[in-house]
Amino acid sequence: MEFIRQRFDGDSSQYNVLKLLGDASSRQYFRVVDDHGNSFVIAAYPEPFDIGQFTYHQVYLLLREVGLPVPEILAMDGSLGIVLQEDLGDESLQRRLLTGDSKEGTGFLRQAVKLLIDIQAKCSGLVKPNTDASRLAFDEEKLTWELHFFRRHYGGYRQIPFEPAEAISAEFEKLASALASYPRFLCHRDYHVRNLMVKDEKLFIIDFQDARQGPALYDLVSLLKDSIQLDAPHVNRLISYYIRESRACGSQAPEVGESALRRQFDLMTIQRLLKALGTYGYQITQRGNFIYEQYIEGSLNRALDALRTVEEFPYIHAIVEQEAARYQEKT
Repeated sequence: MEFIRQRFDGDSSQYNVLKLLGDASSRQYFRVVDDHGNSFVIAAYPEPFDIGQFTYHQVYLLLREVGLPVPEILAMDGSLGIVLQEDLGDESLQRRLLTGDSKEGTGFLRQAVKLLIDIQAKCSGLVKPNTDASRLAFDEEKLTWELHFFRRHYGGYRQIPFEPAEAISAEFEKLASALASYPRFLCHRDYHVRNLMVKDEKLFIIDFQDARQGPALYDLVSLLKDSIQLDAPHVNRLISYYIRESRACGSQAPEVGESALRRQFDLMTIQRLLKALGTYGYQITQRGNFIYEQYIEGSLNRALDALRTVEEFPYIHAIVEQEAARYQEKT
């Protein structure tokens, strides 16, 4: 790579480059280790970018301004579409939860909740109005589009007819309208356990380039429901922890009663997990990334739990229940 040669040839006689497993985006990631043992991560974007308008950098500066832990940007080359940044290692919170004990896992999840609260309480009022993090929002149009993304891509993957079409569209609109009515705060957008890294027993936030405005509990749902299976009492304790800590720091997010917040959590769970299922279907059918098949059954079951609590979306409920039953039959 041109950037690697320019950056490292003068400082190091030797260096190793390893391609890393990426995410669902079109970015590519590489680890560079020089002959002094220093390790860096390069994010290679598919197109050049204007650093002044580069959303990742804008959100990075915002998070750094309030002292949130993010990988340090060491250099950027907009013409090449390259970001050189601190290497946080390979241990995500997801991996630590799978390998650590339950007490340690609860501690890290609480740490993640605290960071989430800091994003809402410290960053929401500092977002510059001319940035994507301010302009973009989970409004009714966006939320509805994501639900139809589920219909199109998960439905296509599983060959679900969605008949009659009017019934599913009406429930999508009702769900999106309810969520769009909530007050908005800065959301990470993908605040799940794969986007929190553990380094020196401290959590770091990554992949924040899609930050935008949205409901207070959007990121909490991502943390507790995306790609992670927690029992109901554990989830309830962490929701209570979020409410208590938010109020203690003066955040406006939990300004309504706890029952209203828990309803928002359930509605957001349904929407968020349906969108996630759409993403899994898209990755499998359009990009051949079958690694996402492992997340489908759990997402269906967690969405079904929320649908049983809300009981306002019988058509969506029936589809998800049918899909969950089919996956259970396979096992």
